Amino acid sequence: MKTAFVCIVTGIACVLAAMFVSQRLNARHAAELAAQQTAWQQEKADLEAALANAKGAERLVVVPGAPAVTAAAVAPAKTTPAEIVARLRALKFAPSRARASRQAIHDLEELIAAGPAALPAIREFLARNEDVDWDTFSGGGVPDDFVLPASLRFGLFDVAKRIGGEEAEKLLLATLSSTARGVELAWLARALQEMVPNKYRDDALAAARLLLARAPVANPASPLDRRDRDHIFSVLTMYNDASYVSTAQAQLIQLDGTLDRSALKYLQQLLGQQVVMLAEQNWNDPRLADPAKREPLARVALNFVGADPRANEFYVKAINDLSLSQSDRKNLIEDLNQDGFPNKKGLTANDLPLIQNRIALIEQLAPGATDPVNLAAFKEAHKDLVNMRERILRPPVPPQ
Repeated sequence: MKTAFVCIVTGIACVLAAMFVSQRLNARHAAELAAQQTAWQQEKADLEAALANAKGAERLVVVPGAPAVTAAAVAPAKTTPAEIVARLRALKFAPSRARASRQAIHDLEELIAAGPAALPAIREFLARNEDVDWDTFSGGGVPDDFVLPASLRFGLFDVAKRIGGEEAEKLLLATLSSTARGVELAWLARALQEMVPNKYRDDALAAARLLLARAPVANPASPLDRRDRDHIFSVLTMYNDASYVSTAQAQLIQLDGTLDRSALKYLQQLLGQQVVMLAEQNWNDPRLADPAKREPLARVALNFVGADPRANEFYVKAINDLSLSQSDRKNLIEDLNQDGFPNKKGLTANDLPLIQNRIALIEQLAPGATDPVNLAAFKEAHKDLVNMRERILRPPVPPQ
């Protein structure tokens, strides 16, 4: 019995000893691991600091006994605004358009970051009356919302606007007063109006009148110039300037027997329904020998059909004029569902009277349609107008 007790005590002692040794070993291993982690963190910090230093300075060759080289002495030279503009002038969009686009955006942002210091270089380039089309704009409007500008000049205009301040205003104003392009005039007038409302109103209007007095741009190479006179007239419209109305009326029919659609659009925007009388007066002008050239006058009336009795009368006369092509008459009738509505995609109860008046007019005219072309067009327009009325009276229930 005594022997068994001794064996048990001895076993317990062995277990306790093993546990003590294990605890000591674990503690030692933990201390060694902590030391290794501390060393690794220090080594990592040293490597990151070395990498940061390498990015901020050129590699140095240490010569024993040589004077210490300061950070300022080895910092890379900063690109000047003049060099950035020169780089933009030389930019090639082939073969890699994506790369050139990124470079252009980067360089323009650098000019903006340079602030007023970039304006002399921009002014020097703009004074040359040169441009580099970047062929990113295919529409006919003014390129005023872009990631990559349509051309270098528009990019520099935007840079000056974003830099802001009196010197930037003077730069943009000088370009507005000297440009021969309607699209540039329109962009610059809007930009200055946003920067300092009405401060340069008289300058913009004077520049617009000057460009309207010259001959229209013929066969422009750039898509930016396709609607040259529209852009110029848009400046007058922006300021609601009616001082050019009489001149625009005189210019409405050109010497070559064409209709100046830009002038007609301006007159419609300034005169409203009064332009219908002007369109009717010019309908039988012998200078408009080609019937196709009279179609825009009928479209003026179309905008007011259902709201103005005089427009109704002139419109009916136009769509029954068989000298107009079948296509023109068809479109003038079928477009009763769109011309004259402020927002066809967002119809409201305010549009109901116009819709109902046009439905009634069609129901009156269709039985005596001039020919099958007009009759078919009446049916199509009637169907569309009825659907428009239904969308207002019974709007679709949104899905739950």
